[in-house]
Amino acid sequence: MYIIYQNSRFSVSDTPENAVVTLEAPRYRTETAEYALASAGNGIYTDAANRAEMTVEQKSGTLFYIHRKWTNTSDVPARIQTVFRITTQFTVDRYLIPCVNVNGNEFGAGGEPKGLERDGKKWIFGYDRESIPACTLTENADFACGLFASAESEASLQSSCSLSKNADGTFVQELFHPVIEAPVTYAYRDAYGPEYQTYLELAPGETFECGAYLSVSRPRWTNYGIADVMDAALGLYGDPVPYPVPDGKKIWDNSIVFAKSLISDYKGKKGTIIGFLPDGNGGFSYRGDECFELAWCGQNILFCRMFIEDYIRNGNRNSLDEALEILDTRAKYCTAKSGLLAAQLKSFENLDAATADTCNMGYGAYEFLRCYDRLRDIGIDKPAYFEAGKGLCDFFCANFSEEYGFGKQWRLDGTCLDRGGSIGAFVIPAMAKLYELTKDEKYLAMAEKALKFYVERDLDKFVCTAGALDTCCVDKETATPFIMSAVLLYDLTGKEIYKTWMEKAAYYFASWMFHYQPVYEPDSEIVRYGVGVKGLTSVSAQHHHLDMYAGLAVPYIRRVAEIVGDDRWTVRAEMMWRSILQYIGDGELVIHDVVRPVGSQNEALFHCRWNFAGGKRGNLNDWLVAWPCAFRLSVLAEEFKK
Repeated sequence: MYIIYQNSRFSVSDTPENAVVTLEAPRYRTETAEYALASAGNGIYTDAANRAEMTVEQKSGTLFYIHRKWTNTSDVPARIQTVFRITTQFTVDRYLIPCVNVNGNEFGAGGEPKGLERDGKKWIFGYDRESIPACTLTENADFACGLFASAESEASLQSSCSLSKNADGTFVQELFHPVIEAPVTYAYRDAYGPEYQTYLELAPGETFECGAYLSVSRPRWTNYGIADVMDAALGLYGDPVPYPVPDGKKIWDNSIVFAKSLISDYKGKKGTIIGFLPDGNGGFSYRGDECFELAWCGQNILFCRMFIEDYIRNGNRNSLDEALEILDTRAKYCTAKSGLLAAQLKSFENLDAATADTCNMGYGAYEFLRCYDRLRDIGIDKPAYFEAGKGLCDFFCANFSEEYGFGKQWRLDGTCLDRGGSIGAFVIPAMAKLYELTKDEKYLAMAEKALKFYVERDLDKFVCTAGALDTCCVDKETATPFIMSAVLLYDLTGKEIYKTWMEKAAYYFASWMFHYQPVYEPDSEIVRYGVGVKGLTSVSAQHHHLDMYAGLAVPYIRRVAEIVGDDRWTVRAEMMWRSILQYIGDGELVIHDVVRPVGSQNEALFHCRWNFAGGKRGNLNDWLVAWPCAFRLSVLAEEFKK
């Protein structure tokens, strides 16, 4: 069978003329070999021991549902793995396995899976690593082909996927049942365990039924063939938002409690600590007094804006006082002569020799300017906060590189130490905010120039890198400043190009969002604690776990929905928002036999066979880091202002 493209439409055909994709005969694997069944006509395929019936139903202009019924026709038990196999009839320019392999994971020197093979054997990945189950995508400028599993039953969902390149540039996309990870299992960061093989056990006469989806489309933008797959998948796996309506007041109040519990000091200077770890005595303790981070994991300046909002919202004078003291300290002691901002509070001891990254500095400057602006709303003028943000923007206006943009890592004396990655895009929102405050055209011009640079170099290629600072790889986090910047610049200028760029960035970010709930063993903590995976986002090609980072993006994705007029973005934003509100400490929540502090939430959920949580798939960790709390507060703050 074939999927053809004729007269500007896709359809199923029995003849290869105008074919875009060939649906191969069903195949199966034993422990020693692989076999293909022979066609008997009318969608029936057989060999001496097996019979497969395959039907294809067109669900929309671009989406096809493939159903297969497999029967053991022998008189002995069978132990097999079945294979859906398709071959593109177009030469492939790029490929994607969402959350796992972005066109080979070429960026970075880490040990994550790279390319299509390891030691001469094709990669096969379990479905639960991918945001769309067992999904593979191939594309060029004309066509995109996505194959992925259905969830009509648990057996159908539990699957695996692989990609292979033919000598002529076409690709084979395969979907296996049940779960396989081979030739090794990516088990920890940069580390591997043995392969993982499971098999269908079919008694004589027993039947196994499963389904798959095939999306064949014309990419709306080059390298963005996944967009049509994502739009189709959004409604295929049950209720996209299977979570209760949140109690915003309770979440806010509990989150402020946790945020204030992070307040400490370093040599007499106040800030918020990065988080808590178990103390071994049934409680939690600080993770190192040196970790007072400007942004990224610590979010000191964002927390200050949330304390200001708490004062405005609830009249808590203590919240305002804490914010002003922390902000005063950072502005006075952690701003270098160059204008660069220290990422860590302890850097005040030797500012010029300290180093900082553009994620911390860029987002920190943006929040400094937002704090300054919000305080003016209530009659408090803090020019030092404005100058902290402006100083960083002035430095980068003078130090933008046509080769590497704003770079990644800087010594605070103004020396660039690492030029790599898309991470410099975190500086752009600060530029946009500074233009909003000053109307000085140089900041708008730099914001527009920088966004164009990063979009054309990185985002247009569907690759964002190096913003997840504990890795150096393709990741999710670095898409956030692209969404933010395009939204901010559209609101400032009304230019149509920013609508395209914000939607590209949002599709890239949402490609890391889980569209379904994998199947877990009854003794897994996901089952034990009733955790929903749908809506959570995978971290990076190097870190295969889920987290709450989408909280930072939610307000901007909601704005994308308004600007482009597409309610699917509203649905995605709500999926992300409600999913990140799970297992927040309320004074009674017990995880791992310990009561979680009010407002706390652990960072990582280990949803696949990559974990540090007791060596088990489907477990949670105990790292109660600061940033999930800060991001959820930031979403509620935007709702509050409306």
